[in-house]
Amino acid sequence: MLAALGATQAARAEYPEKPIRLIVNAAPGGAADSTSRLLATALAQRLGQPVVIENKPGASGAIGLDAVAKAAPDGYTIGHANLATFVVAALAAKHLPYKPTQDFTPIARHWAQPNLLGVNPKLPVRTVADLVAYSKAQPNALSYGSTGNGTSLHVVTELFRSSAGIQMTHVPYKSAPAAESDLAAGFIQVMVSNFTSMEPQVKAGRIRALAITGPKRSPLLPDVPTIREAGFPEVEMETWGGIVGPANLPEAIVKKLNAEINAVLSDPKIVKQHEALGATVTPGTPAQFGEQIKADNAKWGAVIRTNNISLD
Repeated sequence: MLAALGATQAARAEYPEKPIRLIVNAAPGGAADSTSRLLATALAQRLGQPVVIENKPGASGAIGLDAVAKAAPDGYTIGHANLATFVVAALAAKHLPYKPTQDFTPIARHWAQPNLLGVNPKLPVRTVADLVAYSKAQPNALSYGSTGNGTSLHVVTELFRSSAGIQMTHVPYKSAPAAESDLAAGFIQVMVSNFTSMEPQVKAGRIRALAITGPKRSPLLPDVPTIREAGFPEVEMETWGGIVGPANLPEAIVKKLNAEINAVLSDPKIVKQHEALGATVTPGTPAQFGEQIKADNAKWGAVIRTNNISLD
């Protein structure tokens, strides 16, 4: 009798028993949303419960992350976190409704993706060295776009600018596509942007790519050198996405989700779907994800402090 009761209670306690909410702190259509939907569909099949995407954009990602931080630590609300919003924007923000280093539990790494350094095709430069020489010959003649003050694209461009010893005027935009449109039209001349959005513009000839900020070249643009090859290894930035939960998430749930997410990311079909977006799947342990977050906090925090960068 007692054994039967124990078995029944264990069955009831089996996670998950109901749908899981996956909060994406970005609007539909971008890399964060697209990759999260790929993961959610496959993860639902493995878990036997729906994984429902809930988009909560705004405040440089803080609205969505705050919803995750304030959720019950029961495994039924998890969230997408990425370098831009979880680390860089948090470091540049003056006030946040949550504590990034205390209010979350790292669950699993998901993907990594480089950025692209691009210029208007009419600019007479074809390499990073050309760009540096041109800018030094004409100080402040160039304007560069970003997705806003204190965003990752602003921070990495400032690191490049200061490392190269050049002066450029920053023009913040509300989105990468808006800035890229002005880059193609010549209203700005330079931009470091998301690979997913800029790559089609490069292939169409509207933007000239000078370098990729990841540690290796992309098979989608094999002729574009890495920023390290161009002489600026310190400017490497590989944007990443991962899954987090609220603080105090039970270890058993963390292990379960991590194992199932890693299983999804080992599927060749899923790997190819991410590669089509210019992303690489990055399975790993919760501890490895935590170390990635810690390392990026140290690197980009130093850049933000040195350049006195803050969010609007």
